[in-house]
Amino acid sequence: MKKQMTLAAAACLAGAALAGTNEVTTLDTVVVYASRTGDAAKDMAADVRVYQADDIAGSGARDLPDFLAKKAGVDIRTLNGNPMQSQIAMRGFGENSFGRVKVLLDGEELNNVDMFAPNLMRVPLWSVERIEVIHGPSPVLYGDGAVAGVVNVLTDTNDYDRKTRIAARGGSFGTFGANVSTKGGFEEEGLQYSGFYDYLRSDGYRARSGYETHTAGGALRKNFDNGSTFAVKGNYQDAFYKLPGSLSYGEWRSHDTKASAHHDWSRVWNYGTGFDSKMHVAEDQWIYLDGGFSHQHRHARWGDYDYANDYALYGINVSPRYVNEKDVFGLGSKFTAGVDVRYDRDNITDRSGYNNGHYHFDRIRFGEFLHEELWLTDELSAVAGARLETIRSKWSRYKGLADPTSTDWMGDYELGLVYRPVEGLKTFLKAARFHRAPFCDEMNYTENGRPLDPETGFSLDAGTEWRFLEEFAFDADVYGMLMDDEIFYNPYASSGPYGWNGYNCNSPSRTRRAGLDVGLGWKRDKVAEASIRYSGVYADFAKGQYRGEHVPLVPNHRVRLEAGVWIFDDLEVLGGFSYVGPQRLAGDFENAHAELRESFVFDVGAVYKPSWAEGWTLSATVDNVFDYEYCDFAGWSDWSGAYYYPARGRSFLVTLAYEF
Repeated sequence: MKKQMTLAAAACLAGAALAGTNEVTTLDTVVVYASRTGDAAKDMAADVRVYQADDIAGSGARDLPDFLAKKAGVDIRTLNGNPMQSQIAMRGFGENSFGRVKVLLDGEELNNVDMFAPNLMRVPLWSVERIEVIHGPSPVLYGDGAVAGVVNVLTDTNDYDRKTRIAARGGSFGTFGANVSTKGGFEEEGLQYSGFYDYLRSDGYRARSGYETHTAGGALRKNFDNGSTFAVKGNYQDAFYKLPGSLSYGEWRSHDTKASAHHDWSRVWNYGTGFDSKMHVAEDQWIYLDGGFSHQHRHARWGDYDYANDYALYGINVSPRYVNEKDVFGLGSKFTAGVDVRYDRDNITDRSGYNNGHYHFDRIRFGEFLHEELWLTDELSAVAGARLETIRSKWSRYKGLADPTSTDWMGDYELGLVYRPVEGLKTFLKAARFHRAPFCDEMNYTENGRPLDPETGFSLDAGTEWRFLEEFAFDADVYGMLMDDEIFYNPYASSGPYGWNGYNCNSPSRTRRAGLDVGLGWKRDKVAEASIRYSGVYADFAKGQYRGEHVPLVPNHRVRLEAGVWIFDDLEVLGGFSYVGPQRLAGDFENAHAELRESFVFDVGAVYKPSWAEGWTLSATVDNVFDYEYCDFAGWSDWSGAYYYPARGRSFLVTLAYEF
């Protein structure tokens, strides 16, 4: 019966959804700060998507992971249905895919030096001014880890209009939240301000999967008459969540809301400060300077094993960049030279008894880069850049390491062409070499106690973006990637007297990926909108022990359909459908075990903005309408067999907001 309902609903939705989405953003008038040099999206040799506050407000999304999954074409794994544990997966990367995507919040790098995924709930969706997503590698401007893409989120204001928003939301599983945000400025003084506070709590879909967060942030910016700017920013979060653990296949199929871990939980505190500035030093010449300090403290308790660990992570970074936009031999040019310096430290208090009680990790990244954009004609531009990055890592007081230090010198480059033959049409070709250094806790758990090599790779992209007939948007990007030394946790790394031993390893052979991202959208305001997006990727091992086997936890096909209809000018009704194809379990390098089956998930929603009550918005969403049982993360272990993390069943959320 469920399958019949699924197919019937898919047919109805597909009939309504043969075109657009809230993605329709005028690229040639939007400055993309994710480029780090203020490029327009139409000038970048990459698949770039920009979403403004209006796109977010009309999406019906409940949080940032939800928005990225439904609107931005970004794959999200929702472990336990808890948004605090959500992980970004882009371009055919499997387990720990979040380590290949650079995530920024107001310029602060949210990626951790260890295997703790960026906390996407640091970003209250209702306070976001814009979201910028670059698909594909951006190694020259971003360096280490910008392998599959970049997600940049901005909460500070970009205008002087004063507005305050108050919102409350509630829904299934005891979910409740409140948010207040304010933005604006004083144009005569050149001052802009923004600030927010967000509270969210939920009992969670599964037993012992509840969470609670308090998040706050703010910024103050001074704009000068010559175009220079200076801003200071601050943020804070206190978050708590329980850890229900994984289930066996039988447990998942019989009772997917149960918990296997009955006492595990984690608490995370974050705070940080930062600044960014843009200084006009001469005609067509600018200096960008940004930096900051961040601190994260995590307390994790595994009650079933009766031990707990504390992690205190500190990060300091500074990045000066010089940009010269003077013409060269009569050709338009933008030349950028910059330096990135970042220091990370992770202090660990280990109460497990398996190691020293206290040990720590230090890493220094130093990168120098040059980047040039040259307009050969009004329609054709070339992009070239190179980066040299030094990464020094050291473990101190950690047992069992034969070599606790490593120093790696990495060289990256980008070469691209961008062709804009007519207004609204961009085509591009881009080649890039990139790298990713291992997480610190990938380094300290290897077979021989020696550090892993950084991942390196080469990619080639060819794509197009076309806005046509005023209401339609089409984009396509075909790509190929070859990678050496890709890092995995391999449960079959070595054999011993008691069977196989698992370790973090560099891949024994080159890994390959070939993919296609394509989308078509249409929107007529106050009438209807629809979109269809398809992502396909093939990822395998090129030779060696696992030659021809699929990279685990990578589905070959993903489809997202969406449609919206304005019943009248004040009310839009939304619907969506997501399909994710089957994939190999994490750790199943031999492709010898059962696959994680495909999933079919539907959602509906509505956004009501009454004209008779200006400033008020009422929105409601129902996800997984048919209560479909599925997982978006599962793995294999020789000790336990297959293990599963059930995704959230049917759930609803209602939000009431007032803006003045």
